[in-house]
Amino acid sequence: MELDGSDLRIRAMMETYERAVQAMRKGRTAAAIDGFRSLVPQAKRISSLDAMCVASAALHQVSQLTDGAMKAADTAAAETMLASLSPGSEPTWMLQFALAGHAAHENDAAAAMALYDQANAAKRATVHYQADTVDQFFDALTRCFDVGLIDRLSRNGDQDAKPVFIVGMPRSGTTLAEQIIASIPGVHGAGELSAVANVARDVYKHEGAWPGGAKALTSERATALSTLYMSTVAKLAPDAVRIADKMPMNFQNLGLILAVFPNAKILHVERDATDTCFSCYRQLFTGDVSFSYDQQELGRYHTNYLRLMQHWRMAAPGRIHDVGYRGLIENFEDEARAIVDAIEMPWSDAALAFHKTERENATANAHQVRKPLFRSGLSTAEA
Repeated sequence: MELDGSDLRIRAMMETYERAVQAMRKGRTAAAIDGFRSLVPQAKRISSLDAMCVASAALHQVSQLTDGAMKAADTAAAETMLASLSPGSEPTWMLQFALAGHAAHENDAAAAMALYDQANAAKRATVHYQADTVDQFFDALTRCFDVGLIDRLSRNGDQDAKPVFIVGMPRSGTTLAEQIIASIPGVHGAGELSAVANVARDVYKHEGAWPGGAKALTSERATALSTLYMSTVAKLAPDAVRIADKMPMNFQNLGLILAVFPNAKILHVERDATDTCFSCYRQLFTGDVSFSYDQQELGRYHTNYLRLMQHWRMAAPGRIHDVGYRGLIENFEDEARAIVDAIEMPWSDAALAFHKTERENATANAHQVRKPLFRSGLSTAEA
C-alpha cells in the first residue's frame, strides 16, 4: 500500500498496525487482534481512502488470526468499506479475502468460493506472470543441474553440515517442520531467508546467466558461493549446531544447494496436491507468489514443482528427506523423530510440544504452529 506519509493520523494508524504485526510474530495473538481491530473505528473517524486501506489490511489480519472466526462487528465493517471502495482495488481484495475466510468458517462454501474467485482475479490483474516462461525456466533447471554437474561440484563442496534447508510448495507444512526442529536444542530456525537467492544472483553476475551460468562453475567458485551464503547465515546463530533456512521456494534452487553444500540436510515437505493448491488460492501472499491467483496457473505450477522434485531425487539419490504432511498429522511422533534423525541431531521431547517453543515467526500461518496439531489441514478423503 502506498499511503500519504504526511498525514499524521495515517502515520499513527500505521504505527499501531506495525505494533500489532510485531505482537503477532511474537505469538501474542490476542494483543495482535486487539491492535488490528482498534484501527477500524479510527478509519471510520478519519474517513479517507488511506485510512480504509489500513483498516482493510487490519481486518484481513484479523480473519487470518482467527481462522475466519470474525465477529459480527468485523464483518459489518468489512462489508461497509467494501461497498464504498473501487472494484479491483487493493483494499477491496484484502476485504474479499477476509470475508471469504469468514464464509468458509461458517461453512458457506458457495459464498466463500465466490469471494475467493473475485479476490484472486483482482489480485491476478495486478501481477506480471507468464506461465510459458516459468515452464521454460523449470526446463532450464533440469538441463543445467544434472547428475554430472552436481557430482562434480559436490566432490569439493563445503563440508559444513550446519545448514538445513526446508523446502516445498507454499502452504505445504514447511513452517510446521521448521517449528519441530527449532524445538531441538542446538537448532536455530532462521525463517524464510533470501540467502540462496542471493547466491543465485551471484552466479548470474559472474557466470553471466541463471541457471545456465552454473555449468561454468568451478570448484573454487562453488567454495566462494558457499562462503557467501554462510557469511550471511552463520552470524544469525553463531553457536547453533544447525541453522534451518525455511524458504519453501528454494525447491527451485536445490541443484545449487546440492552442489555447493554436499553435507547440508534437506527436508522436503509434501502435502496433498488439492489441499496445497486450495490453501494457496485462499492465501493473500506478501511475497512474489504470482502463480497462485489463477487456478489453472496454480495447477500448472504445481505440476512443474512435482517434476522438478523428482529430478532432484534422481540427480542426488538419498540427499533429500521427504516429509509427508499427512504423516505428521496422523503419526506425529514417529514422523518428528524421523525428521530429527534426518538432520542428525539428538532427539528431544521438546519437539513433541513444538507449539510451546517461543520464537518469532513471520509466515502466513505463524499462529497455527503455536497450537497443537489439527486435522483440518487434511482433505476429506485423507481425514
